Amino acid sequence: MTQDDSRFTLSRRRVLGGLGAVGLASAGAGLGTTAFFSDEETFENNTIVAGSLDMKVDWEEHYSDWSPDEAQFAEMTTLEEADYVLPAPVTNPDARDILLRFTGEDPASAKDDLWNATSVEAYPDGLLNGGAQDGIQDEFDDEFACDLLTDVGPEAPGLFSRLRTEGTFAGQTTEPGDALINIDDVKPGDFGEITFSFHLCDNPGYVWMNGALAGASENEDTEPEASDPDENSTFDGDLTRDSTFEEIEQSTIELLDEIQTRMWYDDGDNQIEEFVGELDLVILVDTSVSISGTEMPLLKAGVNEFIDAIDTLSGDIKAGLVRFGNNSISVLDPLTDTVSDLKSSVNGLPNAGSGNTPLPPALDIADQLVNDTSQGARAGADKAIVVFTDGGPNYTSETYTSTGVSYTAPRGESFTLDPADPGYDAAGIDTPQGGISPAEKAETAITAEQIGDGGTRIVTVAVRNVAENDPEVETLEYLRNEIATSQADALNVEFSNLAAAANTIAVLSFTEKVFFYGTLREALLALGGNEGRGIPLDGDPSTQFHEFGDPENDPDREAFSGAGTSHYVGFEWWLPVNHANQVQTDSVSFDLGFYTEQARHNDGSGQEPESPQVES
Repeated sequence: MTQDDSRFTLSRRRVLGGLGAVGLASAGAGLGTTAFFSDEETFENNTIVAGSLDMKVDWEEHYSDWSPDEAQFAEMTTLEEADYVLPAPVTNPDARDILLRFTGEDPASAKDDLWNATSVEAYPDGLLNGGAQDGIQDEFDDEFACDLLTDVGPEAPGLFSRLRTEGTFAGQTTEPGDALINIDDVKPGDFGEITFSFHLCDNPGYVWMNGALAGASENEDTEPEASDPDENSTFDGDLTRDSTFEEIEQSTIELLDEIQTRMWYDDGDNQIEEFVGELDLVILVDTSVSISGTEMPLLKAGVNEFIDAIDTLSGDIKAGLVRFGNNSISVLDPLTDTVSDLKSSVNGLPNAGSGNTPLPPALDIADQLVNDTSQGARAGADKAIVVFTDGGPNYTSETYTSTGVSYTAPRGESFTLDPADPGYDAAGIDTPQGGISPAEKAETAITAEQIGDGGTRIVTVAVRNVAENDPEVETLEYLRNEIATSQADALNVEFSNLAAAANTIAVLSFTEKVFFYGTLREALLALGGNEGRGIPLDGDPSTQFHEFGDPENDPDREAFSGAGTSHYVGFEWWLPVNHANQVQTDSVSFDLGFYTEQARHNDGSGQEPESPQVES
């Protein structure tokens, strides 16, 4: 049969016309059917709808002023018996921790009872019981969050909502429009907390927690304040919203430094959960030459006090001891729960330091020890390294092998600068006398990142002698921002205060992920950073994103899910036990808020935000 190739040149119109002609001919021939072949494709009601990214916020606030309704559930106690600790700053030797022991007929529920007794207001409050309010947040399902909640901010009605607590609870009165934190008679020993829950309606997004100073003043100088030795007599004026970062940093208003704060990722119960499970811990001690014969006894005493402090925690803790210095690393104790063994090894440390500071292999070997089941480590236990050091890294060898228990560092190319070179690439790089090369810092940071990615938490305790200004400020910032797992996992302590600070170090090291700990002044500076976006939050706190040391668009930073899901962040403040005359009549007001950007088409690096969404 001969093929007619002309059929391949028919236009669509000619084909349709031809089919129509055939159909008509068939019908005219009386074939007895009208059931023609038929087909139709229709694209109707085409629409384009813009997506949305709308944030809603709710909260519950607590304040303790030690009124009688609280006293039935808690009392001030000693460190050995404390169930909850709000640490005093290590920079003020006169201040004392707020130490709580939970009491009552049912001690197991006393903490929850205390939190209920200190709840002053919430939103939403009054959904149940015919609209009756009790100062405690009502529960609601995430699927209703975006319809139930309203917006909060300077131009939004949230602080005036009928679902916000109105009235007096736990001794504090809330009226429509009031700021969240609204305390006019704070005294030493008082503390408060707000747990915010934010919800992204529709799309996932990156979120920052932000804030700003609204005002601060010394107000009048009472006689006790003026005569207090801690009062700075060179008052430099009030602070306002227009004050610069430099003015806030340099202001002498004492309340900004006496109020302590911390921020953390909460699970929705408004409480920081202190460590209660299994923890394997390595104490890593610097014995390099920069630690003098007068400082070493203070270092030993501080580490021994730290060992005693972790022994009082409620968790099941095993600890090992490693020292580094003089271009060597020694495993002095495998993991043990015998305090006397650890303290004996600490007492056996040299009377003065010597040699350089091989920090990257020391961290590497400490991490190998904390994960070595043959040396007492437990599968499934949390892992941590607490490093006591007075400076940054300085080392000369490409590889290290520890004594006591033999481990080799680096473990692989991923722990060094150059993946093609198995040894430490920064070893022996010439630096100015007493200096640290950028390469050494970078290589140590890589080691810390690898350890963190493996699930081990790093806490840095920078010890120094104020008179010698050792280490320099930039080294302290390096340890906090590049080595510690989070900013809250980094402390700066004078040698003379180290023993007194041991409990603070222990308490801060073993809690839910606290991403910030510091004074109210430091908190406001942090919340105002990144062009006003504030502190970048991580949608998955289990990842190794460092809220202060890593860039905002770090790959480990996760966006927060949308669809109204609840995400919780806590903000806690307290005024440690102290005579505190220097803060009499001082006042501070500030904003707190959250900022979000959609995740799709963004990498978390952020744009300049609008005003904070929550005022306090």
